[in-house]
Amino acid sequence: MAPFPLHRSVRRARLAAFALLCAGLGLAGLQPAAAQTASAPAAAESTAPAAPEVIPVPPAVQATLDKLTGGKAQILKAFKAPNGLIGLALSLGAGHNTILYASADGAYLFQGAIIDAQGQNLTQAAADTMLPQPPTAAENFAALDKAVTYLWGQDSAKKELWIVFDPNCIYCHKAFEDLKSYVADGTVKVHILQVGFLKPSSLGKAAAILGAKDPVAALTEDETKFDVAQEEGGIAADLSNAEAVAKVKANNAWMDAQGIQGTPYLLFHDTQGKVVGIAGYVQDTAKLIAEIGPKG
Repeated sequence: MAPFPLHRSVRRARLAAFALLCAGLGLAGLQPAAAQTASAPAAAESTAPAAPEVIPVPPAVQATLDKLTGGKAQILKAFKAPNGLIGLALSLGAGHNTILYASADGAYLFQGAIIDAQGQNLTQAAADTMLPQPPTAAENFAALDKAVTYLWGQDSAKKELWIVFDPNCIYCHKAFEDLKSYVADGTVKVHILQVGFLKPSSLGKAAAILGAKDPVAALTEDETKFDVAQEEGGIAADLSNAEAVAKVKANNAWMDAQGIQGTPYLLFHDTQGKVVGIAGYVQDTAKLIAEIGPKG
């Protein structure tokens, strides 16, 4: 099943969080544009640009970057870029990687995609070969034991699905509405991996759900009272339960570590037993359910 794109506001929230990190390091303009983030490997084509040539990091470039970031940015690799520029595969922490360019003398840093005369995105090619690739769906599935989840549905259901879910996510809300009849009749059971990052109130709302005696009832309250126009979950935010807040923050960190860029994010075994990961809202719920194999 082909994934549908993440809702733009979800992706913007993730990029905005990265921008804030960059700003804290003194690189307010450094953001991971879609063309600069590591993508899943694609089938090789005859017209694909060659991988850039790796070179030593020029001392002047390293000095400039250290000065601007207080030494917090790590150059993973330096490589030859067009017109004498130095390409930099840069990391500002787990899951926060990007491609940057510098003049050879270190006097200037540049951000943005370089497109050649044939229309090839050289920056994306560099990202695909120079930046750490995000974990695969199978690797994300294998790491689920490191996250906190709760069960929505009947344990006897023959199909099993995991969803990374923000309480203020409009497309998580749509997924909840689409799935609830299949959950109610025992077709599928859903493990909710509760995160809270999308809006300032998300952490408190997620903590209110995870900290409740009955998280499913709290989630149902959030979704039943969901304000679609404002894209706001209906449960009141509550940061008073330190344990619940810590669990949500741990889930947020898990999401970052697994390279998951937004919500909803779905994981399941298909009918052939293969792990499938879908980033974004799936419009055809019946088709989704049909493609989910037996539990676990």
